[in-house]
Amino acid sequence: MTRLLKQLLFIALLLGVTTFPAITRAAEPQLTPEMQRLIEQKVEEILAKRLQQMAADNPHPIEKPSISKGEQQQIVEQVVNSLSFSGTIEVEANYSKNYADDSSSDVTLATMEFGVDAQVHKWVRGHVLFLYEEDSDDDVVIDEAFITLGDNDKTPLYLSAGRMYIPFGNFTTFMISDPLTQEMAESQESAVQIGYEGDNLHAAVYAFNGDTNEGDSTSTIEQYGAHLGYSIENDNLTAQADVSYTSSLFDSDNLCDEFGAFATDGDYIPGLGLHIMTGFSGLTIIGEYITALDELDVAGDDIEPYTFNIEAAYTTAIGTHETTFAIVFQGSDDLAGFLPEERYLASIGFSLYDDTAISLEYAHDEDYSVRDGGTNESADSMTAQLAYEF
Repeated sequence: MTRLLKQLLFIALLLGVTTFPAITRAAEPQLTPEMQRLIEQKVEEILAKRLQQMAADNPHPIEKPSISKGEQQQIVEQVVNSLSFSGTIEVEANYSKNYADDSSSDVTLATMEFGVDAQVHKWVRGHVLFLYEEDSDDDVVIDEAFITLGDNDKTPLYLSAGRMYIPFGNFTTFMISDPLTQEMAESQESAVQIGYEGDNLHAAVYAFNGDTNEGDSTSTIEQYGAHLGYSIENDNLTAQADVSYTSSLFDSDNLCDEFGAFATDGDYIPGLGLHIMTGFSGLTIIGEYITALDELDVAGDDIEPYTFNIEAAYTTAIGTHETTFAIVFQGSDDLAGFLPEERYLASIGFSLYDDTAISLEYAHDEDYSVRDGGTNESADSMTAQLAYEF
C-alpha cells in the first residue's frame, strides 16, 4: 500500500470516527474548529506532494494557452467572415397530359438547395451544396462537396477535387424545365479538375472513375474530358462560346440509368458539346448541341444520340419589375422512350423582388414515331413556379 493511500485512509478514518457519533447520537459534540483546521491542512499537504510527483513524472507538461477575450473575439470573427451561405427554394404547381392522354396535377417543393462556402485561407476554398427534391425519395443529399486550391488574385490556375458536376455542356436556360441537352448529358462525379479562369478565357481538364467499363477497368481512373470557353461583356453586348469533350458520354447520370448494361459494359463512347450565347438590348439567344461521337450497340441496334436547344428570351421592365419572355425549340435523336423527339416551350418570368420570382411555362412534346420506337403521340404540360434565392 502506497504512502498516499495510507494517508488518505487515515484521514477517512479520522473523519469517520469524529463524525459517526454525530450521526448516531445528535447530542454528542461535533468537530472542534482546531481539529477541522488540522484536517484541511493535512489534505492540502498531501495534494501538494501529489502534484509535485505528477510534475516530476511528466517533465514536459502541455500548458493551456492563455487567450484574451479580445483574441477570442477576433478568432470568432475570422471564422464567421470565412463562411458564406446561399440557397434556393422552388415551389411548383403542375398540370400535365402524357402520351396516353392521361392527365395529372400536383404541387411540390421541386427544389431546395443550401450551399456553404468557406475560405479561412486565401488559397483554399471549400464548397458544400445540400439538395432536396420532393420527387427523389424525400432525402436530403450532398449534391456537391469539393475543395479548390488557388488564388485568382495571384494566378488564374486552380485545382478542384471532390464531388462535382463535370464541366461538360453548359445548359443555360430561361425555362423552368431543364433543357434536353441537360437531361441527356449532365454528369455528377467524384473528380479531379485543373482549370484556368482568366478575364475572358476559361478552360478545364478533368478525370474520374465512372460507371462505364471497357474490359476489366472497373477500378481505374480512365474517364476524362476537357472544356474551353471564351466570353466578352460590355455595355452593349454579352457573348459566350464553349466547346467541351468527354471520353465517356454514357457516364452521364441519365444515359447510364436509361441504357444500363449496354452503356456500362460496352466501349467508351466519347461526346462533344457546343454552346453559344449572345445578348444585346435585352434580347438573349442561346444555342447548344450535344452529340455522341461514336455508335453504341444496344441489342444489335447502333445508336448515336444527340440533343439540341435553341432559345430566345427578351427581358424588359414592366413598372419596377423585371420581366422575361422566352420561347424554345428543342430536339433529340436515337433516344426514343427516354426523351421526346421535339419539344416546344414558352414562358414568362416576373420578378417580384430582387430575389423572388414567379414564372409560368407551357411545354408541348412530340414523341418519336412508332417505327423509331415511340408512340407518335404528343404531350402537354403547364407549370407555375415561385422561386426564392438567398
